[in-house]
Amino acid sequence: MKVLISVLGKGNYKETTYKLGEIEEKTDYVLSVIKRAVNPEKIYIIGTDQSRWDIADTRIKEYEKVIIPFGTNYQEFWEMFEKMASLDVENKDVYLDLTHGFRSIPLFISTVMNFFEKVKNAKIKGVYYGMYDVKDDIKPVVDLLPILEMNSWIEGFTLFKEYGDSRKIGKLIQDKYDDLPVEKKREYQNLRKLPKVLEKSSKAFGFTAIDFYVKSLNDVVNVSKNLEPIPSSLKAMDFLIKDIEKSSEIFQNISKNWEKQLKLAEIYFEKNRYSQSLTALRESLITFILEETGLDWEDKELRETKLGKLFSERSKIPRNELTVLMEQIKDFRNKSSHGFITGNFSEDKLNQSINTLKQYIEKASKIMRSNPDLTELKKALNNILNS
Repeated sequence: MKVLISVLGKGNYKETTYKLGEIEEKTDYVLSVIKRAVNPEKIYIIGTDQSRWDIADTRIKEYEKVIIPFGTNYQEFWEMFEKMASLDVENKDVYLDLTHGFRSIPLFISTVMNFFEKVKNAKIKGVYYGMYDVKDDIKPVVDLLPILEMNSWIEGFTLFKEYGDSRKIGKLIQDKYDDLPVEKKREYQNLRKLPKVLEKSSKAFGFTAIDFYVKSLNDVVNVSKNLEPIPSSLKAMDFLIKDIEKSSEIFQNISKNWEKQLKLAEIYFEKNRYSQSLTALRESLITFILEETGLDWEDKELRETKLGKLFSERSKIPRNELTVLMEQIKDFRNKSSHGFITGNFSEDKLNQSINTLKQYIEKASKIMRSNPDLTELKKALNNILNS
């Protein structure tokens, strides 16, 4: 269902010729042109008690009037928001006309549109403005939707950069692809794949699927490098692609698997995902021991059972910086996995835990990069394997 929302002021609107797409009309009220172009099932007109309701009654006839205050103080702005938030737009396509808006209303409306999208699952399809001041005889009605969309792209990009969550960006790309004409879709087969590989990457990152995440990043880069010339409606995507390529390059320049896992632990920490950082850190240490002693680091039984048995019998392993750190991280991870449920956990202890994790990451990096002697540890591990 299409819903058209317009803002009406109290000015003296002069007759001129407006054009939107193929529709052209001589009128003093641009909404009549937009109405013909959109063909909505429902029209809301927002204004104060001093707005030109006579012109709306004459040109539009069937609409719902939404009276708002002038917006001169904090209380009135909230009243305006409540009025607009009550409009029936849930799960509907929304079109907006800002041409005859007054003072800060157009800016305020953009915030309300964001609310409609996030809370009411509405889809903003057009934001129109009739350019009466241009010198041409025919005044264009332009669609300002790209300006509104920039906020969504920025939000999506921020979610990816700060938290590794690419679902928002993927949905924006998918929506733009879905809006393409059928004949155009055939020209963008790689673009069609991009939201899927982005979603795969986001899920892998969210679930700490370490190796799968690194591979999924490569998939995103491979698809993005083979994209067809990007449609103008998707130009904002360039920022995301460049950032993903940088993220993938970090791993491409690392040959050791334990180093990739350690780097991911650092990335999780930077994004405030501390439990996942701790998991990746522990896995990197296990991979380091197996990889550097020539064993199969991907062997599940070796990782989870044999090595676990070795470290459960602490008297049988050599005491050095690496093994002590492994024990500390194991204990720390057990507390984290159980939600630090001790009955006396506090904000101070939370901050201490974050600092402890940071120190563990730094210490692990220093130890593993120093090429420690693993001879005694390898002997102990072989004894477990042969028993």
